[in-house]
Amino acid sequence: MEKTHSKQSDTTADVHSVADITPGYGVEETRHKRKNPAIAALLSLIIPGIGQVYAGDLYRGFALFAALVVSLCLIALIIGFFTFFVTWIFAISDAYKMVKKQNSGIEKRRNGISA
Repeated sequence: MEKTHSKQSDTTADVHSVADITPGYGVEETRHKRKNPAIAALLSLIIPGIGQVYAGDLYRGFALFAALVVSLCLIALIIGFFTFFVTWIFAISDAYKMVKKQNSGIEKRRNGISA
């Protein structure tokens, strides 16, 4: 016959930030790790949209890359010169901001503040 433990768990105990916690046992599993916003911006500088993929938003990354390709095609109509660079700068800025926002949410969850 199995023995049941009547000891209450200590809810004030600290959990190490990189501990692998099994879901369903009262502690939420951390799925996201902190990422470097500078790396996200650098990746989008090299290829727009890759910074968003690095941040975890695959669809947004592909959409920005597709927008850049469309802008490249529009260069023949002159308007592409403007849209190409605006899209590129937006991709860099957006990737940086996405990672900063994700890191902020991770820190809030680690500190026990609901995001």
